[in-house]
Amino acid sequence: MQELTKLGITEILNDWNYWHRDFEEYVQRIDYLNKIKRFRRSGEIIVLTGIRRSGKSTLLKLEMQDLAQTVEKKELLYINFEDPRFPDNLNTQTLDMIFETYRENINPEGEVYLFLDEVQNVSGWEKWVRSAYELKKARIYVTGSSSKLLSGEIATSISGRYLQLDVYPLTFSEYLTFQNIACRNVSDYSLNKIEIIRSFTEYLRYGGFPRIVLVDEDLKKEELLSYFNTILLKDILARFRLRNYAMLKKLVEYLFTNDTKQNSINSVTRALNYNYQTVEDYISYLRQVYMVFELRNFNYSLKKQLLSDIKYYTIDTGFVNAVSFSFSENIGRLYENVVFNELIRRGKTIFFLNEDNSECDFIVQEGNAITEAYQVCYELNDKNIQRETSGLVMACKKFSLNKGYVITESTTKTVVEDGVEIRIVPITVFLLGLVEQV
Repeated sequence: MQELTKLGITEILNDWNYWHRDFEEYVQRIDYLNKIKRFRRSGEIIVLTGIRRSGKSTLLKLEMQDLAQTVEKKELLYINFEDPRFPDNLNTQTLDMIFETYRENINPEGEVYLFLDEVQNVSGWEKWVRSAYELKKARIYVTGSSSKLLSGEIATSISGRYLQLDVYPLTFSEYLTFQNIACRNVSDYSLNKIEIIRSFTEYLRYGGFPRIVLVDEDLKKEELLSYFNTILLKDILARFRLRNYAMLKKLVEYLFTNDTKQNSINSVTRALNYNYQTVEDYISYLRQVYMVFELRNFNYSLKKQLLSDIKYYTIDTGFVNAVSFSFSENIGRLYENVVFNELIRRGKTIFFLNEDNSECDFIVQEGNAITEAYQVCYELNDKNIQRETSGLVMACKKFSLNKGYVITESTTKTVVEDGVEIRIVPITVFLLGLVEQV
């Protein structure tokens, strides 16, 4: 590869920055932008983590656009470490060279707002960032596509100096914003119900990656498969120096086909005839790049909880539909995955509960108490209502909750069973935060 020169750096920086051009127009994700603006006041390093293509880079650019209202554009330095013109062996010397080039040619004396995008590609970045922070060289923003970005020694290096924000694909509420559909309250919901339900079907099928929402329908699956393969090849195989793509892909497809079901490392090992350590490592890598999440069976004993079976959920239902099974045949599991993702995005600490041959899909822990219980099913009818409500009632009685929720396709009603009030609500109402208004 050709040696990186200051001239080459200048060309790269000019291509990515807005010193001589206008900002692009993006749909604003207000909740994230408000949090970033609040973090900005602290003066700490701001770290955005999340799966590839979840919108981290766009949030950086929107933050730059907001800053440009009060500071000069030349004070904003954006570096995209995914640019193929950068060498593979990026390190702190590269960062020194980039910053020095910027100071010499663009902004010799002014304040600097430094945006380091996909910084995990730079070896030793955390030490450089810590030094730049402590020497007040810049106000620093960092993004990365791995949860290991802030683990172990890295977290120790910048501990106490950063504020972190996890960035996920769109919630359903954000998805409607991207579709220009207003739904701020139950009146809006009633007025736009047909469009909301149509949009939810698309959201369930193709997920919430921001770019996927905006491309034509005939391109959505191909785009999702591109994301999927890039994450496996670049964020897992290359980063963790693996060789067998076929084995990894088969494992992911198995997890997606059996998501929302109780599993364990042992059961996956037996099903695929893989080595136990290989399965454990692969699942750990998938979790580190935010592709899958684990949900454990609740137990007051942490030891028993860690030894319990696990359910796996994917960060986006678009992946499930793109690589594993038929959409129509597994819509109930997709409903459950969407509710899981919504609870995670709301910052909830959640578990499932399986006791005495009854199961409740989700219970929410706040502090030391369980405060909410949810059951999810696509269709609620005379044949399954007893099974669905019995698990919910079991959870509510165990934790002394006087109310629980069943989330389904379209039913809205309230019933009382064994002294527990059961609120049955449509999934779109739940996702839009309108449960208490219906």
